[in-house]
Amino acid sequence: MKEIENNQWIAHYRSDQPHFGLERMVELLALRGNPHLKLKVIHIGGTNGKGSTIAFLKNMLEKMGLKVGVFSSPYLIHYTDQISINGKSILEARLEALMADYEFLLEGEKVADLQGTTEFEIITAIAYDYFATEKVDVAIMEVGMGGLLDSTNVCQPILTGITTIGLDHVALLGDTLEAIAEQKAGIIKQGIPLVTGCIAPEALAVIDHMAEAKHAPRLAYGADYQVRHQESVVTGEVFDYTSAVRQGRFQTGLLGLHQIENAGMALALLDTYCQEIGRELASNDLVAQALEETRWPGRLEVVSSAPLLLLDGAHNPHAIKALLNTLQERFADYHKEILFTCIKTKALEDMLDLLESVPNSQLTLTCFDDSRAIDENVLKETAKSRKLNYQSWQEFLDQKLTDKKEEKQTVRIVTGSLYFLSQVRAYLMERKNENGYTKDRNGCKNDY
Repeated sequence: MKEIENNQWIAHYRSDQPHFGLERMVELLALRGNPHLKLKVIHIGGTNGKGSTIAFLKNMLEKMGLKVGVFSSPYLIHYTDQISINGKSILEARLEALMADYEFLLEGEKVADLQGTTEFEIITAIAYDYFATEKVDVAIMEVGMGGLLDSTNVCQPILTGITTIGLDHVALLGDTLEAIAEQKAGIIKQGIPLVTGCIAPEALAVIDHMAEAKHAPRLAYGADYQVRHQESVVTGEVFDYTSAVRQGRFQTGLLGLHQIENAGMALALLDTYCQEIGRELASNDLVAQALEETRWPGRLEVVSSAPLLLLDGAHNPHAIKALLNTLQERFADYHKEILFTCIKTKALEDMLDLLESVPNSQLTLTCFDDSRAIDENVLKETAKSRKLNYQSWQEFLDQKLTDKKEEKQTVRIVTGSLYFLSQVRAYLMERKNENGYTKDRNGCKNDY
């Protein structure tokens, strides 16, 4: 995991538990001249699909010639990747300079309202600051956790989106879809258009109620725009899209049936954005090129083909189900070797129940070095009680990447926490370098 070497001070603001509330963000940004209020923001929340939806949307907006800022977390490769403009991460020197500015503001925490400031709040403020200074045409801000009290929610967006609702961070957000939906719906603003993805009816009802109360026009999946899967190809999914303003056939650059939902929502967001700013809609040819070229590390990412190894950040039950659907659709006849771990706030038992249901599979648990990770002893005891394998993830990778003698077709899947995947990816990149390859910031396209 690549950290910013000269600014370790920010690590002191890292917390195992979020300190929900917007007061600190309001105060912090006020001291910087309220950069978040100078931006055209598209604010994206939801349980799963946020990153992929943003990746599709970003690509389409860039193809239209716009300067697009993206704030997304957590990072998978470099710390700087959380903040980018047109796909280029903020330079380390620039981030360090901004961190120095915020270090000065927070020195001694002289301002009472800044007591308890977290790392995520600081990096969110820096993102708003950077995008305003660079005068981006539009800033896409991804919600970190929940919505209502998430530090990104200080913005006054021109458009909001909620992708999906599933059980995630149940210890913090609630243990029902309705409770979680209420938190996610907190990003809905008075009179600001809202695009919703494929959401369970009980959660959607909560969101609809909030949108109606705030007179927010809503474009809903399945009602105001539709996607229909046509076929799966080697490089993605082919689907038809229909709305009041667009129809066409497109292909995603990301694997998995759920990606057509994310691509469809991105299209609905794009068209709504164009209508809001009075711009002509993008052509189907532009859209098709952007969607097919979209890549997103850690989302059913093939990092090795011989042996076959996938990385997927399925970190809650809803995402696990999507992963299992794709495995069944694409790898039904394969033996599946799954390596899994997660962080403390996750529904561990529910996810393990799902993973253990995979036919023709072997599940191995592991732990990783992070204060947010589930304790190693808990995972070892869980593995023992469920009669599962337990192994260090480094040993697992070393073994699987060197053992190419397979008795039957096998796919290896490393999944769980995105914080975990960032460490796995860094490790794989080091292996790649040792074997004489060059580092690739945008993905690991060559076999290890």
